[in-house]
Amino acid sequence: MQIHVLPQDLPRLLPGLLPGLASGLLFVLWIGLRGEPPANWQFGLLLAWFSLLAWIAAYRRYRFYADTPRAASIQTAPQGYVALEGIGRPLPGDPLRSPLNYLPCLWYRIRVERRSSNDKWVVETDECSDDSFVLEDRRGERCTIDPAGARVETSLRDQVREGDTRTTQWLLIPGTRINALGHFHSRRPIEDRAALKVEVRDRLADWKASGHAMRNFDADGNGQLDMQEWNSVREAAEQEVRNEREAAADFPAYHLLSLPEDGRPFVISDQPHEQVRRRYQQQAWLCLACFFLALSASAWLRTHSL
Repeated sequence: MQIHVLPQDLPRLLPGLLPGLASGLLFVLWIGLRGEPPANWQFGLLLAWFSLLAWIAAYRRYRFYADTPRAASIQTAPQGYVALEGIGRPLPGDPLRSPLNYLPCLWYRIRVERRSSNDKWVVETDECSDDSFVLEDRRGERCTIDPAGARVETSLRDQVREGDTRTTQWLLIPGTRINALGHFHSRRPIEDRAALKVEVRDRLADWKASGHAMRNFDADGNGQLDMQEWNSVREAAEQEVRNEREAAADFPAYHLLSLPEDGRPFVISDQPHEQVRRRYQQQAWLCLACFFLALSASAWLRTHSL
């Protein structure tokens, strides 16, 4: 039986074949380095190995971004790994501001570099904000985005140079259209509350500390709560907590997009979805081209060194 591999099948087959090839390359490199100084062809093989690892990561990111369907709306989005699109909005309260020019923003990254004695820029600090913000879809539904751990790609970039210091800033600003890919889950406020017994216990402790129980349930005015009065306190506390929980049960669910726990990519971008998809695809094929180029160069150097 003959098996024919068509060109269109290669993208599907390569992810399964190349990890094994990477292990084989590393083994060959290890054998070649034993007992003798490294040769030029071995450096080429090492470059091919790193290019292969870079391709695996880039291709994985590209396939997740390209293959994950975008939800029509936040309300109908399935729980789990999804792609969402909407307008970025700040959460209520004081807005996040950029460190460089104090502009209101949703997210920032700031990198400070200093010129070294050999005229090279050395990174001193590189930090990102981790404040959450809101994604609002075309129907007005909202999802909170926690950007911690995300790969954020933004078009807005500023750079300032002062002497031997260079500061670069990337921003997501309010009102920007955002594409996001990550772990989506919805929760109702009642799900975040503690158990009924725990809430009743805490309410009793608060009433006791504030004097509320004594003021409102000391029927005989002797400054002490007897057993009957204390039972009345407990019943009142439990009824108040139950009323609050019933009211909370009517509150609508809130939605959150965050870093997937299984290692899948978490991407936030202010660029069109198709533009990001093409760039990820080009990055993947560039890494693969570097791999084959380095592998060919290593084979050529090995042949001509004999």
